[in-house]
Amino acid sequence: MKNSEANSWNDALARHAASAATFRETAGAISPESWSVPLGKGKWSAAQVTEHLNRTYQVVIGELSGGNGIRIRTPWLLRQVLRQTVLRSIYRKRKLPKGARAPSEVIPKDVEGTQLQLVERFRNLATQFEQIAQSNAGKDERNLTHHIFGEIDVLRGIDFIAIHIEHHQRQIANQ
Repeated sequence: MKNSEANSWNDALARHAASAATFRETAGAISPESWSVPLGKGKWSAAQVTEHLNRTYQVVIGELSGGNGIRIRTPWLLRQVLRQTVLRSIYRKRKLPKGARAPSEVIPKDVEGTQLQLVERFRNLATQFEQIAQSNAGKDERNLTHHIFGEIDVLRGIDFIAIHIEHHQRQIANQ
């Protein structure tokens, strides 16, 4: 792996680590009374948001370990258009579009555990993800699957996951 490529991996992993740390801090500071209260009408609670991120990590870790990723739900041509427009905008602005929907694989149907347990599970999964992502550094054949955008190379996928965490951290910050 070249120096510039190593720096890119280190930068992506550092952005991920920072976003995960900020999310943990924010989630841990929410009052127990507010933890399970929806963030708005038709919105998830901080507990559900945390479980959603935990489920996302589980799917991504499984995929990086050789398992299946999330099922792609868009036709090939639409995916190409969305990758060139929406995905580029997400990376540039570091924000997900309003109204973006989670795929069924990571929707928090049931939330088991206390606030402390969910945040600790998040911390453990974030660490596990970073370790497995690092072990995939420079392996061009590895991709992460997004339900809308399709396959994304692992390096850009790490950054997408950081953006995803930042999105949810902003949501729960006002709880």
